[in-house]
Amino acid sequence: MKKIGIFCVGTGGHVLPAKNLITQLNDEGIDLDKFIIITDERGSQYLKNLDIKIYILDIYRSKIGLFGYVLNIYRVMKTLLEIRTIIKKEEIKISLSTGSYIAPIASLLSFTFRIKYYGQEQNIYAGLGNKVTSFLPGVIFTSYPETKNIKKKKTIYVGPIINKDIVKINKTNNAEFLTIGVQGGSQGSEQINSYLYKFLNENNTIKVNFLHITGKDKLDNNLNFKNYSQFDFIENMSEYYEKINLQISRSGGGALEAAYLGIPQVLIPFKHGTTSSHQHLNAQYLENLGAAIVVNSYTEFENILLKIINNHEVKIREIFNKVNIQIGNHEIIRYLKEALNEKIVDVLKQFKL
Repeated sequence: MKKIGIFCVGTGGHVLPAKNLITQLNDEGIDLDKFIIITDERGSQYLKNLDIKIYILDIYRSKIGLFGYVLNIYRVMKTLLEIRTIIKKEEIKISLSTGSYIAPIASLLSFTFRIKYYGQEQNIYAGLGNKVTSFLPGVIFTSYPETKNIKKKKTIYVGPIINKDIVKINKTNNAEFLTIGVQGGSQGSEQINSYLYKFLNENNTIKVNFLHITGKDKLDNNLNFKNYSQFDFIENMSEYYEKINLQISRSGGGALEAAYLGIPQVLIPFKHGTTSSHQHLNAQYLENLGAAIVVNSYTEFENILLKIINNHEVKIREIFNKVNIQIGNHEIIRYLKEALNEKIVDVLKQFKL
């Protein structure tokens, strides 16, 4: 029996797309015993309630780029050997990585074992993991039409992976009463939380609903704002998107989900470390389409919110455009299904550097 190795680590932005694909493949008749997940402690928290064999490894994550991996080569080699053993034991014949620091190991071992390799990149500026893998055999599915920092000939633009329940939402965005959703990605955002709290303290007479996902361990039970609800994490994001008609967020994967549903956004890109490159470019892309407005300070944040709130039914139509976002679920699933049915001779044809 052919098995698919799913390599997903770190934050929800990398792990949830993998989970979404697995559940949709299972809905389409692929048994769960065909999947093997390789993740780390951080990633495992997003994989609860999945009846799948999961290996949780101690995978080194450099905070200083390639230099960190060179300095800690012994830890990288330890992980490589552990995953090598898993691939042999489980007889994995197809691998899919959703990027990040596990992608180069997954790609290299796929090449070594002559396993069909697929990668997935969530951002317009590819991370280091997928950049490295683009020099090895395989295909990398991209979420944006013009993904940067990666070998173009190894990419196929398919669009983002969206939760299948979100795909089913029929969003009209014609609500008379404005409900603003606020989130800072799977880990939450201290900056966005502080902006929102300051805004609500200074504008406490506004008649707007706020649905706020604070991020894990960031709930504040001392808040007493009117028309305000907070959650540290929402498992079923379709319930969140069904209720809101404007979103304030970072510009990771969640920004494309909202854009797909036609929900206008106020985006506050993360500005520090390697994440800043892709967040800024993601936000810029959506702003150029007219699907979002990017703000860089609290003053800009307050001004645009008040402008929208004072006459939201008119202002939303004036400020934002409706856009069509292509999603990649069905195309990636098609490739994986074809790989499951391929003969080994066909698989070997991919190994061209």
